[in-house]
Amino acid sequence: MSTASERSDNENQPLITPHLHRRVRSDIFSPKRHWKNLIILSLTFLFCFTAYGAIQNIQSSVNSSQGLGLLSLGIVYASLIASSLLAPAVIKFFGAKWTIVFCTLCYCIYSYANFFPSYATLIPASCLLGFSAAPLWVAQGTYLTTSAIQLAEIINDVPEFVINRFNGVLYAFFQTNQVWGNILSFTVLNENGTTPKNVSNCGHYSCGASINSESNPPNENDVQVLFGLFSLSGMIAVLLSMCLLDEQPSASTRLETDTGSSASLFTSTLKLMWDFQLFLLIPVFMFSGIEQAFIVGDFTKSYVTCTQGVSMVGVVMIAFGVSDVLSSLIFGQLEKITGRIFLFTLGAIIHLGLMTYLYLWDPKHSQSWQLFVVAAGWGVGDAMWQTQCSSLIGVTFASCQEPAFSNFRLWQSAGFCVSFISSIPKPVCVWHKLIGISAWLIVSMVMYYCFEYKIRKEANQVIPERT
Repeated sequence: MSTASERSDNENQPLITPHLHRRVRSDIFSPKRHWKNLIILSLTFLFCFTAYGAIQNIQSSVNSSQGLGLLSLGIVYASLIASSLLAPAVIKFFGAKWTIVFCTLCYCIYSYANFFPSYATLIPASCLLGFSAAPLWVAQGTYLTTSAIQLAEIINDVPEFVINRFNGVLYAFFQTNQVWGNILSFTVLNENGTTPKNVSNCGHYSCGASINSESNPPNENDVQVLFGLFSLSGMIAVLLSMCLLDEQPSASTRLETDTGSSASLFTSTLKLMWDFQLFLLIPVFMFSGIEQAFIVGDFTKSYVTCTQGVSMVGVVMIAFGVSDVLSSLIFGQLEKITGRIFLFTLGAIIHLGLMTYLYLWDPKHSQSWQLFVVAAGWGVGDAMWQTQCSSLIGVTFASCQEPAFSNFRLWQSAGFCVSFISSIPKPVCVWHKLIGISAWLIVSMVMYYCFEYKIRKEANQVIPERT
């Protein structure tokens, strides 16, 4: 396998693998068909995560007893870590399309398990979802990147720009799940004005998995109706991918790589971890999971449910979703103008600022507007991490997409898992996590800047040999 240093180009050119175009079959689909597949793929993820995203947002609130909700989410991402190693082999065996179909079905099973939440139902369903999540996301990344590269050849455009455009469109669709899912949550779980009376232990003072306020739990029938709607949304995702998404060969059959058998695909994920360029990105990948886990786990429980009631989680997270959608569209186009270093720096500054505010802020029931501001700002930062990390992998590791995306999801899932599990113990408070996450973000950015310096230095050394 070629190293990532051999895949970089000079600073003024898109960082695309030099041999990227050797055997790409640009005649597979027409441009319209590429765009059709992108829309179907985007809608599949929209319906799938309209269900899962909303469940994730309220899991720490509706199943707070004994930390069941947070434990469920932690197991999802612990299982995802293990499945990340198997994802390339799964995609090679089933193909990208059918991997997406089977994995979205597993997400539906998790929705069904929430009808009867207990350790006996949620824990096995969480394991199943976790083992399907990495193949789903790696298949999506592989399918989207390959389609974008093919389209770039057809229309004679720069592959990096088309990859960024495709990622911007998909994540714009994807992030609207925060809008539709949370509208459902708010509408069904409306508590008719019932609000917590004691909020002295909310915000950064909140500790452990329990909700530290006198908040009334949602009506059981309302919860059942909500999970029924989520299950229906998940089945729509399965049918869309099964019936309307065109089947493509895996990326390893279209690009000149030596991934070989399923066993070698498994080991290629492990081997790529030792690539120094990918090693420098591991803290960034983990932070992209940590920041998402914080907003859907700690923020929704300790700042929203604790001060406003669980029904307000949906409303506040709509602000997060709308901001994320608009920012995804903007960042998908802005990278060609500003460069990705500016965007990564902007995302880091936004999240550091918001975490500082959450550390200093003492939330009260009457201060609900600040929740919307924080959620919207967090959506801007999250959109940057999600779109730019995916684009960065597609561009820098274009000849080994599946192992690279597997590593991304593995380390992102590690961030999710650590964040969710660390929120369960009573001694761990939100202010502890805010300090830890901020410190990790600073380390992540230092290593990211080292990554950019390394690939640009190596690219500049290659130029004289080519001229």
